[in-house]
Amino acid sequence: MSYQIWNTCRTYNITPNQLYFLDCCREKIIPSTVINADAEKLIALRAGYIDLEGNLSPAAIVILNEFETFLVKTKKKVTKEVLGEDFMDKVKIYREIFPAKRLHSGELARQTPNELKDKFIWFFKTYPEYDWGMVFDATDYYVYLKSLKNFEYTMTSSYFIKKTDPRTKETSSKLADHCQMIIDDPSLLNIM
Repeated sequence: MSYQIWNTCRTYNITPNQLYFLDCCREKIIPSTVINADAEKLIALRAGYIDLEGNLSPAAIVILNEFETFLVKTKKKVTKEVLGEDFMDKVKIYREIFPAKRLHSGELARQTPNELKDKFIWFFKTYPEYDWGMVFDATDYYVYLKSLKNFEYTMTSSYFIKKTDPRTKETSSKLADHCQMIIDDPSLLNIM
């Protein structure tokens, strides 16, 4: 991602701080104290990127749009690299392993494909030793065991991938635990 920042800054001869300041102007938010907002405002005024009311000039909008385009392309590229070419089909297969119902906790068992996609990016970056086949096997096994107990204490499809404890801030993955369990004892899949 950093290449896109530097490339945009070099192309338009602006600093990263100026890019950040202009983005804050566009989003109508107050810049953080990590930059000297007053100094950046003066620079932006002199360069013609903003007017006295803080409205962006067409030139500033072009710079921000180009930068945003690079970010979106980079995010899509990272998603494909981490999850694979047809990742949304695989996310949907994973999602459909869970029952289409509300769990005893009151939560829906299935979350949106987009939420799951973001969790899977984290999962495969954190646990690159697992693949989609292992994910499907581990999920099938987990859901099968929970179905035997009428889905009591079943995690949602999202929390099964990644859950952060609000008190300790520790992140865990029951999916990773189940993947490892199947690697340790592949015969577990024979009971389904």
